[in-house]
Amino acid sequence: MMDLSRSIQQSSPFFLKRVKYFLSRLFGTRLQKAKGIHFVTVNGHRFKRLILCDSFLATEIEQSLEGYRESGYFPPLVARYEHEIWLEYVEGNPIRSVDENLVIKIAEFYATIYGNNPILLNTNESSFPGKLMQDLRFLQQINVLTQDSYRDLQVAVNKLMPQQVWVGDEYTDPVLKNFILQKGNERISVVDVDGLAGNQLLGIGVAKACVRWLGPYQSLFFSTLSKQGAPDFQAYFNFVELCFLAKWMKRAFLEKDWKVIDSSLFERFRHP
Repeated sequence: MMDLSRSIQQSSPFFLKRVKYFLSRLFGTRLQKAKGIHFVTVNGHRFKRLILCDSFLATEIEQSLEGYRESGYFPPLVARYEHEIWLEYVEGNPIRSVDENLVIKIAEFYATIYGNNPILLNTNESSFPGKLMQDLRFLQQINVLTQDSYRDLQVAVNKLMPQQVWVGDEYTDPVLKNFILQKGNERISVVDVDGLAGNQLLGIGVAKACVRWLGPYQSLFFSTLSKQGAPDFQAYFNFVELCFLAKWMKRAFLEKDWKVIDSSLFERFRHP
């Protein structure tokens, strides 16, 4: 009989960083996700154990992953128990650099996500304009935006806002460390599954990628999305980008991630 008690658990290589975040969060100095990551080996097979702060979040991730079970982009879900998610460990190579081939692969990944039952909504009937205005107001209150910038951006929102927006599934955290290239077939695989979320303004993940690494390849990315039949939000992408930037910088301030805060990124939106 197999002795399952001989399993081995290892903490994430980012364990010390997470301890530091936890302590700062405990003493009220920053907001930070309450999440633990461990790697467990049982009978020679590795699994990723994701421990969240409550079962609601774990259930949301479980339901999101079920919709992409056949896509091959996410690690297979092994189990969800209360506030824990267990995933199969996917072998792969980290992404060291960006080229056209990688951009096409990630665009194809996003086309799969965006093609999963998107909905076209009247923008004024959605929550996005109100959330954007509140985020801009907060940034002005904490002096990230000057009063003049805030006033100009309020006017710009009305000019940039489309009549309708696409809403649906989104991968919200496309930093390169969250992707690997699978061994054997070089397919993209996502290693940070809690970036998958539903009921999102489509394109906010792309907006973050543009800030971090996608900028020079934006044209190729959008042309690949179009060829794959993804919903077209390119015509109002400036609105999506502004929504992303305002939310991103608000969160960076609350998390004390000072390197992210850069008010100059809003300048190009002031006079559309």
